[in-house]
Amino acid sequence: MISCLQIATLEKEKVLEELQKVKQTKMQVINEGSLEYATKKTENSVPLQNSNAFEIHTNQVMVVNSQSDITDPILRKSSIDKGRSGKSQTVTFNINDSESSIDPASDSPIASKSKGLKMESSSHKIQGLRGRISIKRLIKTNMITQEIALKLQTGLITMEEIEASLAQFVGKPSSIAGVYIESSKKKLSFLDAVAGGLISKTYAIEFLEAQAATGYIIDPMTGEDYSPSDAFEKGIITEDLKDKISDAYKAVSGYTHAGKILSVFQAMEERILDRHRGKAIIETQIATGGLIHPLIGSRVPMDCALEQGLINQTTLQSLYDPVSNPKDFHYPETGQKAYYSELLRICVYDVNGGVYLLPFGDQHLFTLSPSNKHRISVINTSNGAKMSAYEAYKAGHIDKRTYLFLSRQESEWQEITIMDSSRNLLHILTDHKTGRQLSIENALSLKILQMEELNSYRSGQLSISEFADLLISRRVVFKVSNGPVAGLWDVSLKKRLPVFKGHQLNLVDRLTALRLLEAQACTGGICDPASGERVLITEALHRGLLDEGFARQIQQCEQAYYGIIHPQNGKTLTVAQAMQENLFPKDVAVRCLEFQLATGGLINPESQERVSLEDGIQNCLIDKATAAHLQHDNSHLKCITCPKTKRKISFKDALEKSVFDSHTGFVLLEVTKPHSTGNTSFQYFWTYRHF
Repeated sequence: MISCLQIATLEKEKVLEELQKVKQTKMQVINEGSLEYATKKTENSVPLQNSNAFEIHTNQVMVVNSQSDITDPILRKSSIDKGRSGKSQTVTFNINDSESSIDPASDSPIASKSKGLKMESSSHKIQGLRGRISIKRLIKTNMITQEIALKLQTGLITMEEIEASLAQFVGKPSSIAGVYIESSKKKLSFLDAVAGGLISKTYAIEFLEAQAATGYIIDPMTGEDYSPSDAFEKGIITEDLKDKISDAYKAVSGYTHAGKILSVFQAMEERILDRHRGKAIIETQIATGGLIHPLIGSRVPMDCALEQGLINQTTLQSLYDPVSNPKDFHYPETGQKAYYSELLRICVYDVNGGVYLLPFGDQHLFTLSPSNKHRISVINTSNGAKMSAYEAYKAGHIDKRTYLFLSRQESEWQEITIMDSSRNLLHILTDHKTGRQLSIENALSLKILQMEELNSYRSGQLSISEFADLLISRRVVFKVSNGPVAGLWDVSLKKRLPVFKGHQLNLVDRLTALRLLEAQACTGGICDPASGERVLITEALHRGLLDEGFARQIQQCEQAYYGIIHPQNGKTLTVAQAMQENLFPKDVAVRCLEFQLATGGLINPESQERVSLEDGIQNCLIDKATAAHLQHDNSHLKCITCPKTKRKISFKDALEKSVFDSHTGFVLLEVTKPHSTGNTSFQYFWTYRHF
């Protein structure tokens, strides 16, 4: 399997290779000695060092560096080793030495090598969160390698190219700037929302502190960003908040202690910052783009952060454990507690100002649902237009960086290679967040994908998010007629689940799961809600849609669809005929007939066509007594426990309660996470992620 990390690496290497060819003319004007020196030094050079797309699996959320599809994700061996052990190099910053970013005791080889480079001109600096950052500091903090700096010095790459490669780290953070009122289609700052009586001041302060701790105070009306002092001068924050906001800004500028400048994590370790408060800040910074290095005023790749002691592996892994790190923010309308990254998942991006806003009011418009291919995540407050991130990107309303950030709030695509029961290799795009699957081979056969586009994806020109969205935008899905309840929709995590997996997660009881699987088997096959396919029990076992126990129990229901062979004359019988001949259990037969009738009619096993009760009687597919029993809805068995109300309902009721899935055309039964009975929500999510 080719991972997205490998693809991104190949892409960067290809770009640098082409860049080197284009710039041969520049090399000709460099003196022979410099050329020889540069050649020796760049033999083992690597592409620009950026995010390793370090992922944290969370309860209801996935935090990913927002530009791993654009930049080159390189993991140095040292940071991998440190990450495994949980140990990291401790780095502090001497406030009397503005160019020192690494303690002399650390003996960093990169720091020592950088002394030979002379790049102090203003043209050799990039804009960071707190002013301009020199190339020397970027080398010392491992943001770029010395070899890259050498290429800049010799003209092989430009400052603009370095700046573009680091855009995700030095660019504007993805912090929540204000609220969006759906009813009036207006945006408000948090303090204006307080003045209007929409949210409490306590909640507003939480969001303003989060802005300060991630780089800027943001004016949602204009999109302009300010330091806390400038924000106060502009009247964006009030005087009573000035000290509180300035204190939160130390997460960016650093905490002064014993003549050193400390990062958030280091301040926690020195006990000058409350541990819970520190973890909340770290979670917020990672969610909005990455941990901030206080010396250079820039976010850094996660491997750099681990290596330089801005965080350790233990803290990183516990960020979303509600026991060791309780949720620190609130949904303004409900007061329900949340992690910052959870709030970002429901935010919308306003192209009129370039800011992220928290929807207020009809939030269902902006929530991912099975009935929509994508959630509405981009708005234009100047004209009220709404669109998905992909639609906005294709129309040129947002750039690729914003598109990828929004896409990753909604999806987590990965390509996997599987072997079906016929031992054919299939390349499948799997969305771990929503449970969707897309087959590349199927897309080619349906001609919704061209080989040129597949090659663009393979070469890295198309990110995996763009590739998946391209396929989704071209698929035409109609509602499956005569279909059963095909699976479950987890309302909490916005994810599709097979019935069997839902039972394993205790979202439905075993009897309910059994009845739903029986209904699938007797109406055409076990449903795979990820891909939209219906398969035989043997293939369902192969795919993990069943276990052996369920397979044995529903085997007879599969016969109800294909027909029961009479042992004496070899004639194919309907389930009703077999029941009359005592060749099929009556209780199972009645359920199968109810399931078939509820989904569109009785099934003629010889043709697999649906027939009405009247036609069934006329064609001797069912006897009059059984048909009369089936005609009365109140006689149908209440064999299913509603996952939401916990009341007993019939299969027909379950169908009526189900929601349409635009990904497959099936219908899904909504389920909710059970109340905790000793296991934390973190344990629930961990189980969820490890199937």
